[in-house]
Amino acid sequence: MTALRLLPEFEAALRAVPGIREASVRTGPDAHPIEVHVVAGGLKPAKQVVRDVQSVAMAQFDLDIDHRIVSVVQIPDDALEIGDTSDVREDPVDEALPRPALTSITVTKADGDTVVDVSLAIAGAVFTGHASGPSGALHRPRIIASATLSALTELLGIPAQVESSQILDVANRDVALTTLILTIPRLGDQVLCGSALVRGDEEDAVARSVLAAVNRRLAG
Repeated sequence: MTALRLLPEFEAALRAVPGIREASVRTGPDAHPIEVHVVAGGLKPAKQVVRDVQSVAMAQFDLDIDHRIVSVVQIPDDALEIGDTSDVREDPVDEALPRPALTSITVTKADGDTVVDVSLAIAGAVFTGHASGPSGALHRPRIIASATLSALTELLGIPAQVESSQILDVANRDVALTTLILTIPRLGDQVLCGSALVRGDEEDAVARSVLAAVNRRLAG
Protein backbone atom coordinates (compact mmCIF):
# COMPACT_ATOMS: atom_id res chain seq x y z
CA MET A 1 0.00 0.00 0.00
CA THR A 2 1.33 3.42 -0.94
CA ALA A 3 1.77 5.69 2.10
CA LEU A 4 0.43 9.22 1.62
CA ARG A 5 0.02 12.28 3.82
CA LEU A 6 -3.56 13.35 3.30
CA LEU A 7 -4.34 14.64 6.79
CA PRO A 8 -2.21 17.77 7.38
CA GLU A 9 -4.95 19.18 9.60
CA PHE A 10 -4.68 16.11 11.87
CA GLU A 11 -0.90 16.57 12.08
CA ALA A 12 -1.40 20.23 13.01
CA ALA A 13 -3.93 19.27 15.72
CA LEU A 14 -1.47 16.77 17.22
CA ARG A 15 1.30 19.39 17.32
CA ALA A 16 -1.03 21.55 19.42
CA VAL A 17 -1.29 18.88 22.14
CA PRO A 18 0.90 19.73 25.16
CA GLY A 19 3.98 17.55 25.18
CA ILE A 20 3.90 16.70 21.47
CA ARG A 21 6.64 18.43 19.47
CA GLU A 22 6.16 16.94 16.02
CA ALA A 23 3.78 14.57 14.26
CA SER A 24 3.68 12.77 10.94
CA VAL A 25 0.55 10.93 9.81
CA ARG A 26 0.79 8.44 6.96
CA THR A 27 -2.46 7.52 5.26
CA GLY A 28 -3.81 5.18 2.63
CA PRO A 29 -5.52 6.47 -0.53
CA ASP A 30 -8.78 6.66 1.48
CA ALA A 31 -7.18 9.26 3.81
CA HIS A 32 -7.44 6.88 6.79
CA PRO A 33 -4.30 6.80 8.97
CA ILE A 34 -2.08 3.72 8.67
CA GLU A 35 0.91 5.11 10.61
CA VAL A 36 1.15 7.90 13.17
CA HIS A 37 4.65 8.98 14.25
CA VAL A 38 5.00 11.37 17.17
CA VAL A 39 7.98 13.10 18.76
CA ALA A 40 7.12 13.95 22.37
CA GLY A 41 8.75 15.34 25.48
CA GLY A 42 9.54 13.21 28.49
CA LEU A 43 6.91 14.40 30.97
CA LYS A 44 4.10 12.05 29.90
CA PRO A 45 4.31 8.25 29.68
CA ALA A 46 4.29 7.01 26.08
CA LYS A 47 0.97 5.25 26.67
CA GLN A 48 -0.60 8.56 27.67
CA VAL A 49 0.73 10.21 24.51
CA VAL A 50 -0.87 7.42 22.46
CA ARG A 51 -4.18 7.98 24.28
CA ASP A 52 -3.93 11.71 23.53
CA VAL A 53 -3.47 10.90 19.85
CA GLN A 54 -6.53 8.63 19.90
CA SER A 55 -8.61 11.26 21.70
CA VAL A 56 -7.73 14.03 19.24
CA ALA A 57 -8.44 11.72 16.31
CA MET A 58 -11.87 10.73 17.59
CA ALA A 59 -12.99 14.05 19.06
CA GLN A 60 -11.88 16.33 16.21
CA PHE A 61 -11.84 14.10 13.13
CA ASP A 62 -14.09 11.13 13.97
CA LEU A 63 -11.19 8.76 13.34
CA ASP A 64 -10.87 5.52 15.29
CA ILE A 65 -7.11 5.03 15.68
CA ASP A 66 -5.67 1.64 16.63
CA HIS A 67 -2.97 2.15 19.26
CA ARG A 68 -0.71 -0.28 17.39
CA ILE A 69 -0.18 2.17 14.51
CA VAL A 70 1.01 4.96 16.82
CA SER A 71 4.80 5.23 17.28
CA VAL A 72 6.09 7.56 20.00
CA VAL A 73 9.70 8.75 20.30
CA GLN A 74 10.39 10.68 23.50
CA ILE A 75 13.18 13.24 23.83
CA PRO A 76 13.67 14.68 27.34
CA ASP A 77 12.41 18.24 27.73
CA ASP A 78 15.67 19.22 29.43
CA ALA A 79 17.93 17.69 26.78
CA LEU A 80 20.73 20.04 25.79
CA GLU A 81 20.49 19.10 22.13
CA ILE A 82 18.76 16.76 19.77
CA GLY A 83 20.37 13.36 20.10
CA ASP A 84 20.91 13.56 23.87
CA THR A 85 19.97 10.24 25.47
CA SER A 86 20.42 11.16 29.12
CA ASP A 87 17.03 9.66 29.94
CA VAL A 88 18.41 6.16 29.49
CA ARG A 89 20.55 6.40 32.61
CA GLU A 90 21.08 9.11 35.18
CA ASP A 91 24.52 8.05 36.38
CA PRO A 92 27.45 9.96 34.91
CA VAL A 93 29.24 8.57 31.87
CA ASP A 94 33.00 8.66 31.61
CA GLU A 95 33.52 10.62 28.41
CA ALA A 96 37.07 9.26 28.24
CA LEU A 97 35.76 5.78 27.41
CA PRO A 98 36.21 4.94 23.72
CA ARG A 99 33.08 4.96 21.60
CA PRO A 100 32.46 3.51 18.14
CA ALA A 101 33.20 5.93 15.31
CA LEU A 102 31.55 5.66 11.93
CA THR A 103 34.19 5.12 9.24
CA SER A 104 32.21 4.20 6.12
CA ILE A 105 28.75 3.50 4.72
CA THR A 106 28.26 1.83 1.35
CA VAL A 107 24.81 1.68 -0.23
CA THR A 108 24.32 -0.36 -3.39
CA LYS A 109 21.52 -2.10 -5.24
CA ALA A 110 21.43 -5.80 -6.15
CA ASP A 111 18.55 -7.78 -7.62
CA GLY A 112 16.15 -4.97 -6.84
CA ASP A 113 17.18 -4.74 -3.17
CA THR A 114 19.09 -2.05 -1.30
CA VAL A 115 22.31 -3.43 0.19
CA VAL A 116 24.13 -1.54 2.96
CA ASP A 117 27.57 -2.16 4.47
CA VAL A 118 28.72 -0.17 7.50
CA SER A 119 32.16 -0.01 9.12
CA LEU A 120 32.85 1.22 12.64
CA ALA A 121 36.13 1.68 14.48
CA ILE A 122 36.75 1.60 18.21
CA ALA A 123 40.07 1.46 20.06
CA GLY A 124 41.91 0.46 16.89
CA ALA A 125 39.52 -2.39 16.00
CA VAL A 126 37.18 -2.34 12.99
CA PHE A 127 33.68 -3.82 13.05
CA THR A 128 31.51 -4.29 9.98
CA GLY A 129 27.80 -4.82 9.51
CA HIS A 130 25.61 -5.80 6.59
CA ALA A 131 21.90 -5.55 5.86
CA SER A 132 19.61 -5.59 2.84
CA GLY A 133 15.96 -4.99 2.11
CA PRO A 134 13.41 -3.67 -0.34
CA SER A 135 14.51 -0.81 -2.54
CA GLY A 136 12.83 2.54 -1.93
CA ALA A 137 13.27 5.66 0.18
CA LEU A 138 10.73 4.49 2.78
CA HIS A 139 12.78 1.38 3.64
CA ARG A 140 16.29 2.84 3.41
CA PRO A 141 16.64 4.30 6.96
CA ARG A 142 15.68 0.98 8.56
CA ILE A 143 18.15 -0.95 6.37
CA ILE A 144 20.97 1.47 7.24
CA ALA A 145 20.09 1.26 10.93
CA SER A 146 20.08 -2.55 10.74
CA ALA A 147 23.52 -2.60 9.10
CA THR A 148 24.87 -0.26 11.77
CA LEU A 149 23.38 -2.36 14.55
CA SER A 150 24.85 -5.47 12.91
CA ALA A 151 28.30 -3.89 13.18
CA LEU A 152 27.67 -3.37 16.90
CA THR A 153 26.53 -6.95 17.62
CA GLU A 154 29.86 -8.15 19.01
CA LEU A 155 30.24 -5.05 21.18
CA LEU A 156 26.72 -5.27 22.61
CA GLY A 157 26.93 -8.98 23.35
CA ILE A 158 23.13 -9.35 23.55
CA PRO A 159 20.37 -9.74 20.96
CA ALA A 160 19.18 -6.46 19.48
CA GLN A 161 16.90 -5.37 16.66
CA VAL A 162 15.76 -2.17 14.99
CA GLU A 163 12.20 -1.28 15.95
CA SER A 164 11.91 1.89 13.86
CA SER A 165 14.14 4.26 11.91
CA GLN A 166 13.02 7.30 9.97
CA ILE A 167 13.80 10.86 8.95
CA LEU A 168 11.44 13.40 10.49
CA ASP A 169 10.99 17.13 10.15
CA VAL A 170 11.44 18.54 13.66
CA ALA A 171 11.23 22.32 14.02
CA ASN A 172 12.10 22.68 10.31
CA ARG A 173 15.16 20.49 10.67
CA ASP A 174 15.61 16.97 9.32
CA VAL A 175 16.34 14.55 12.15
CA ALA A 176 17.09 10.83 12.02
CA LEU A 177 15.25 8.99 14.81
CA THR A 178 15.88 5.34 15.59
CA THR A 179 14.47 3.08 18.28
CA LEU A 180 16.12 -0.22 19.17
CA ILE A 181 14.98 -3.21 21.21
CA LEU A 182 17.64 -4.98 23.28
CA THR A 183 16.83 -8.33 24.88
CA ILE A 184 18.54 -8.44 28.27
CA PRO A 185 18.80 -11.83 30.01
CA ARG A 186 16.45 -12.18 33.00
CA LEU A 187 15.23 -8.60 32.55
CA GLY A 188 13.47 -8.75 29.19
CA ASP A 189 13.34 -6.11 26.49
CA GLN A 190 14.80 -2.63 26.83
CA VAL A 191 13.93 0.09 24.33
CA LEU A 192 16.63 2.61 23.43
CA CYS A 193 16.17 5.75 21.35
CA GLY A 194 18.76 7.80 19.51
CA SER A 195 18.60 10.78 17.20
CA ALA A 196 20.95 12.81 15.02
CA LEU A 197 20.61 15.93 12.95
CA VAL A 198 20.98 15.50 9.19
CA ARG A 199 24.03 17.63 8.48
CA GLY A 200 25.00 16.16 5.14
CA ASP A 201 23.50 12.95 3.87
CA GLU A 202 20.68 11.05 5.55
CA GLU A 203 22.62 7.77 5.60
CA ASP A 204 25.26 9.24 7.91
CA ALA A 205 22.59 10.70 10.23
CA VAL A 206 20.75 7.36 10.50
CA ALA A 207 23.96 5.55 11.44
CA ARG A 208 24.78 8.23 14.02
CA SER A 209 21.29 7.92 15.51
CA VAL A 210 21.96 4.21 16.16
CA LEU A 211 25.26 5.08 17.84
CA ALA A 212 23.51 7.72 19.94
CA ALA A 213 21.05 5.07 21.12
CA VAL A 214 23.66 2.52 22.22
CA ASN A 215 26.61 4.68 23.36
CA ARG A 216 25.59 4.74 26.99
CA ARG A 217 24.93 1.02 26.94
CA LEU A 218 28.42 0.41 25.53
CA ALA A 219 29.93 2.72 28.14
CA GLY A 220 28.71 0.29 30.80
